[in-house]
Amino acid sequence: MRGKVRYVLTSSNTSHGFRTFLPELLQGVAKVFVLKGAPGTGKSTFIRLLGESFSDQGYEVEFWVSADDPVSPEGVFIPQLKAAVVNGSLSSPIDPSYPGVTGDIIYLGDYWDKNILQDYSQEIINLYEEHEQHRQQATLVLKRAAEVRDSIKKKTAAYLNLGRLQELVGQLAREILDTGSAEKHYFASAVTAEGMINYIDEISSFCKKRYVFKGPAGSGKSSAIMELANRARGKGYSLEYYHCGLDADSIQMIIIRNLQIALIDAGNLDLAVKPWDVVIDMSEYLEGYDEVELLQESSEALRILESLLLEAQQELEQSRWCLKGLKKIYSRAMDFAALDRKRQQVRNELISL
Repeated sequence: MRGKVRYVLTSSNTSHGFRTFLPELLQGVAKVFVLKGAPGTGKSTFIRLLGESFSDQGYEVEFWVSADDPVSPEGVFIPQLKAAVVNGSLSSPIDPSYPGVTGDIIYLGDYWDKNILQDYSQEIINLYEEHEQHRQQATLVLKRAAEVRDSIKKKTAAYLNLGRLQELVGQLAREILDTGSAEKHYFASAVTAEGMINYIDEISSFCKKRYVFKGPAGSGKSSAIMELANRARGKGYSLEYYHCGLDADSIQMIIIRNLQIALIDAGNLDLAVKPWDVVIDMSEYLEGYDEVELLQESSEALRILESLLLEAQQELEQSRWCLKGLKKIYSRAMDFAALDRKRQQVRNELISL
């Protein structure tokens, strides 16, 4: 019987640059294989095929999805084996904590023909430099977008009744938390070359109940969710934090796995609301708040925000185009048959754990 397969976002292009939660997720993992190599050397294929082979054998598999290319995993985790295989050549490099003991590095450069690459040396240099330029420009644009977003939130936050917000948190805590905590961090959304993507509906599909917080930016949605998360953690519940793709310090969703409950900052997300969802309108906790008036005041900022996000997406598209060019070159020089044999070797080693 095929094992359960789960996909979660573990990286994003944020207002502070590329960010991945792989280092945090690898803490406590018994065995880690880190793949090092250039684009097109087969890292994501190695990870995907390895994960699929374990799923075919009945193992539960968690694919860690990359913001660089949402169809290409940057890691795979097999919970029953407490083992993972990850891409170590991300914009934020990944290395095993204890090389040769709990982690091994596989250099994919050992499987390429350097003579072939020499024929494309200048093109490779140009593509790498152009790729980095577009990525840096995207980060600058996203930083401006985050500043505009914060200014919109502050306008609404000025009307927030903190006393009533605390009453709401207390009420929900009593309703949800009727009884050494563990936690994991992922991204709820990611800024990619395809725009802002999210898997919130898919990730929370197993939850028996979802509390969906709606309301304008700055209405206290994430504050309420974080306060509830802190109380749940204090009671020893296992939590999963799902961060905003633009601002990694902001939380979009918390899942309390023990209770199969999700707390979601719906914001502008197009969620499929289910009959058992509890929808909380946070605009009810704003005093002296005129929705029409504030929308008019924020309309220009919202337009600028949308324009900046589109500009960042275009920069990331150009960056991805450079990566595709590099992949074509490096793939010509690879001995993929030898790499397949290495993948089988890794699989056999993991099964023997």
